[in-house]
Amino acid sequence: MNAHANSELPEHPEISVPVKVYFFDTDAGGVVHNVAYLRMVEIARSDLAEKLGWTLKAMSADECPVVARTEIDYLKPARLGDDLKVHSRLAGMEKIRFYIETVISNAANGEVFCRCRQTMVTVQLGSGRPRSLRKDWRARWPHLIDE
Repeated sequence: MNAHANSELPEHPEISVPVKVYFFDTDAGGVVHNVAYLRMVEIARSDLAEKLGWTLKAMSADECPVVARTEIDYLKPARLGDDLKVHSRLAGMEKIRFYIETVISNAANGEVFCRCRQTMVTVQLGSGRPRSLRKDWRARWPHLIDE
């Protein structure tokens, strides 16, 4: 769980992922469907976790982050063929919960299509019980701890 040394973790716990809007993301009118945004959020959130030392393989072995709550504001529609930037960041931590904020915007002009905040809980896979948040994260970004 805590294989990364603090010095190996990035200064800023955030990532930007490019995503192109394809047909499968849209409705018949070429507008991105609401559930497609959640897929994009998950891609960026998973890439962020890997950047922060928590690989997908490690998540599948012992413990993994589980979405406990999603708040999403759809501001403007993205459309078929748009090039998007999905920017996610670790926004806060508690003992067992942590918060990821994501903004999906137009890669070229920065126009924001949606904002999302997710509450995550680390859960032990075998028992389904909550576990304490990663110690390396708490040590690296103490300014994000809110208990």
